[in-house]
Amino acid sequence: MGAASSQQDSPLRGAMSYPHDERMRKTGRRKLVLRKKAHSYPSSNATPTPYSPTPVQRLEQIQPSRHDEHSVSPKLRQRAAAVRDFAAVSAQNSRYRRKMEDVCVAIPQFQLLDGDVASTSFFGVYDGHGGDFCARYAAENLHTRLAASIKQRMNHRRRMADDDILTDEDITHGLAQAFETVDHELARFDEAAESGSTAVACLVRQVHGRTTFYIANVGDSRAILFSNGATSRLSVDHKATNEDEARRIRARNGIILNKRVGGVLSVTRALGQSDEKELITADPHLSSGRVEVDGAFLMLVSDGVSDIYSDEELTQFVSRRLQLGEKASTICSTLLDEAKVRGAVDNMTAVLVCFSDVLPGSEQRRR
Repeated sequence: MGAASSQQDSPLRGAMSYPHDERMRKTGRRKLVLRKKAHSYPSSNATPTPYSPTPVQRLEQIQPSRHDEHSVSPKLRQRAAAVRDFAAVSAQNSRYRRKMEDVCVAIPQFQLLDGDVASTSFFGVYDGHGGDFCARYAAENLHTRLAASIKQRMNHRRRMADDDILTDEDITHGLAQAFETVDHELARFDEAAESGSTAVACLVRQVHGRTTFYIANVGDSRAILFSNGATSRLSVDHKATNEDEARRIRARNGIILNKRVGGVLSVTRALGQSDEKELITADPHLSSGRVEVDGAFLMLVSDGVSDIYSDEELTQFVSRRLQLGEKASTICSTLLDEAKVRGAVDNMTAVLVCFSDVLPGSEQRRR
């Protein structure tokens, strides 16, 4: 288990960009050419409501080990009731990658609203391309924008209808709004013009003994659920190899070449990439579900992991070791070590969230 970082004001781990990112092949031009011809499209995102930042909740420190290979988040003493165990582990894979562009976040006690009685946790994986700027910005800010969006929505509802019940729709709307807000904020930075980041975010809430998870993602970082012996992917890979995504890109006069947008980007949705926002949108896929099965767990992984393991291989790897009594941090570290043996050449991140035991039965909802 990694020790807590001595830099209390720097909760995230990462580094500057690696210049030969496999997700974005440089063209040698100042501006990436992803379209056949320049066209003007209305943005799919409305201008976000001005946001007044509040003090950021302290994230768990994600700290490199002595070998500067793995970074493991230590569990807090007081743990979220819905989460029995968790770990967030990253590996730079320095044999192939000079820099680390993955960033992960684990907040086992996340205050979504003032006075909220629910047990709430937040987890996220952000995989940068063309640099780590967008990944780090999203990791620092997306969860705070989520809380701000939900707070604003609830305040409006109280004024209009005197109703203060937080619904599933409120949370999924908040996640979508948080992605939109962070993406608009990134557009102000030159660093985000031709770089970006995937994002897969997970909010876990337990209210009156009932545990529900909410997922939002852009890009190819994945969320995978193992429940009742079955493996379910909760995210969508937004890549040029996805026929629906390729069709959307072509409908906006974009080019798909060598399974990449413009022959450059493998992902079709991302935070950042603001010079090509009409093509590379930040509209997230949203899903949610209720956890009602003993032994259920959820994983968030970057493509450095999912390129090596299938979803079923990942969940079977974890399930076997959980049955042997291994801790989440040990399982994730072993998973990444084995990925290197299998030939992994990218930065890798795995977040494992093991839910507390509950009653049988399960239900999932997707949008």
